[in-house]
Parts: sequence; structure tokens; C-alpha cells
Amino acid sequence: MKVPFNIDFSLKRSIRAIATAVCAVVLTSGAAFAQDGAGESESKLMVGFKSGFNISDIRIGADTEYFFQQEGAGKNIAPQIHAFGRYDFTKWVGAELELGWTQNAFTVFSNATTTYRANNFQANVIGNVRIPVLSVYHPRLYAGFSYNYNAYTYSRTTASSGAFVYDQTFDVTNSFAPHDFGAIIGTGLQFDLKFANLLVDARYRHGFTKTVRRAGDITSLQPLVRQASISDVAFMVGLGFAL
Repeated sequence: MKVPFNIDFSLKRSIRAIATAVCAVVLTSGAAFAQDGAGESESKLMVGFKSGFNISDIRIGADTEYFFQQEGAGKNIAPQIHAFGRYDFTKWVGAELELGWTQNAFTVFSNATTTYRANNFQANVIGNVRIPVLSVYHPRLYAGFSYNYNAYTYSRTTASSGAFVYDQTFDVTNSFAPHDFGAIIGTGLQFDLKFANLLVDARYRHGFTKTVRRAGDITSLQPLVRQASISDVAFMVGLGFAL
């Protein structure tokens, strides 16, 4: 039997309309599901970088006071930069691995002034807990372990007496222990910039290793040998990208 033209046209139009409706439903449902999922859960993995500076000093034994108290107490500012990866097990608890470069600097005073700068490759394993407060900045507390590998340390000694002026730099890497183990505690804020997360970080690193292992340059380190440890307070800003 011959199918009338108008019926054939209506059938094709109906099939096309049904297919269009199905596609619309699928797309609308998919968009709604994605939107609901984005609202209910956040990415668990984040990678990025942090950069800033630290204020270092050197301690004797288990003393809480710093050993060098004259002319600024021996504290110096030095840079540091880290790449990191963070995994959040839940919305409130996560763990982080940091790898980077940190310079620690401190000054000793005698007849001359000597500033030491230790260049370290640093690895930190940190656990963090998000503070349960209503804030767009997502404040966190964290603590963990830190390891420094002393790649290169140099000292700059300056002195002057009348017309005599002395200014010399030495490689003193071997005067310091190659490995330094420590602990980190700190706090941080995280703010969503849409394309990335802005991170602000303040921390204290407490070194346990007796870093000075022998004297050996123009300004004697003898009082510090097998007694001194290095600690620092650091401030960093960075960007994190959710994966």
C-alpha cells in the first residue's frame, strides 16, 4: 500500500522531534548532574607551587633562646621555593608532599662578621586539617616532617680596622652536615580564584640535626661544632591547581 506523502512527512518529523527531545533530555540531565556533583564535592588532588622567604637563626643545644644576641641576634632573611602535590582524603583532612629549594642564612660575630648561607634541597611530608569555620579562605593547620640536603654552603667574612678592610667568601659546605632532619608546624589560607587556588602559608621549621660538624674557615665555628641546630620561620604565597 502506498503511504500518503503527508503521513510519511509526519512520521519523519515525529522521529526527528523525538530524537531531538531525547538529546535535549540527555544533555539537560548531564548538565544538572555535573552541576550537582560540582556543588557537592571538590577535587581531591591539587598541584602547584609556593614561593617566599624565611628568617633563619642558629640554636645551641636544646636552648629556646638563640645563641647570637648582638647586632640583630644573627637572624637573616633568605628565599625559598617549593613545588607541591596535595591529596585530600576528605573535605577536612589531607596530606601534602613538597619538594624544593631553601636557603638558610645566619650571622656570627667576633672580631669579624661572618654570614653563612646554606643552600638546601628540601623535602617535606605534611598532614593538614581544615579548620571547621565558615570562611571563603578555608583556613588550615598542618604539621609534618622535613628533610634538608645541604648542597652548597658559603660564608662571607667582613672586617675593618683603620685602613684595613677585609671581605672574603669561602666554600664551607664540608663544615656542615649534609643531612638535616626537622619538623614543621604552621597554618595557611586557601582562596578560590576560579582558575586556581591562592595559597598563603606561615610556618616554623625546627631543625633537630647538629648541623655544624667542624670548624674550618677564617671565623672559627668551634663553639658551634656538634652543638648548633638551624631553625627558621617562613612565609610563602603560591597557586594550586585542582586536577
